[in-house]
Amino acid sequence: MTGETILVVEDDGLIALNIIESLEKAGYRVVDSVESGEMALRALEKSPKPDLIIIDIGLAGSLDGIETAREIRKRYSISLIFITGYLSANMVVRMAQIYPDEILIKPFLNTELLDKVEHALSR
Repeated sequence: MTGETILVVEDDGLIALNIIESLEKAGYRVVDSVESGEMALRALEKSPKPDLIIIDIGLAGSLDGIETAREIRKRYSISLIFITGYLSANMVVRMAQIYPDEILIKPFLNTELLDKVEHALSR
């Protein structure tokens, strides 16, 4: 599968760049890369909507990735992949309420990223 559109929501510029490069090399189209939940919600007000959102749990701004994803799920039907560097019991409970398509733990290999993207998009 290639050509699908993806929004990257990651506040670490190096990680975002790595994700974007991996996705584009695999044939996906990154429609935008933003660093906060507020910026992600504004980006989604544009049309057309992406096929997938890759969103970090810890973000710049007042909304974390889980709260941002909750707002996205209320408004849109878009596949979601959470990215996180750590998992706590509370975080797992909060993420489970959103029903993400996939969860990716940092650090990750590009092959892991692409496998999760392909799986999320095939749902």
